[in-house]
Amino acid sequence: MARAEPPKPAAPPAPAPAPLTATPKPGAAPAIPATAAKPAASPPAAKPAAAAPAGSGMSESKYLSVLYAEIAKHTPENNLAGPGEVTASFIVGASGRVDKVTIDKTSSPAHAEIVKKILAEVVTPPPPGGPMDVGQTFKFR
Repeated sequence: MARAEPPKPAAPPAPAPAPLTATPKPGAAPAIPATAAKPAASPPAAKPAAAAPAGSGMSESKYLSVLYAEIAKHTPENNLAGPGEVTASFIVGASGRVDKVTIDKTSSPAHAEIVKKILAEVVTPPPPGGPMDVGQTFKFR
């Protein structure tokens, strides 16, 4: 069973709902553990990397909810690599697809590959404010 924690922002996040449990790291969004196989339905936090394209229309908090739901949709309930954890940084491009993934920390190369696959499958509307830098921790059981 896997769970993805809310992405960690590159800068302090906008106000968000109070965490269910866990202690946030300085300058990071709180980690919210999932109660099921998928991540909790709480918006992740991120920092826009460029100016907003005309007509984006969606607020950053609404976009982050959509992004987090899309990540949850592609997070597998089970994996062959077993328990582990991966922290990844990625950019959601103007197309709404993840353009670049950097594995910041991983318990194994197999877990890193699972996360790269999850993020490769993510498709969202274009982020408001242009490309967006996001950080996310995935915990596999």
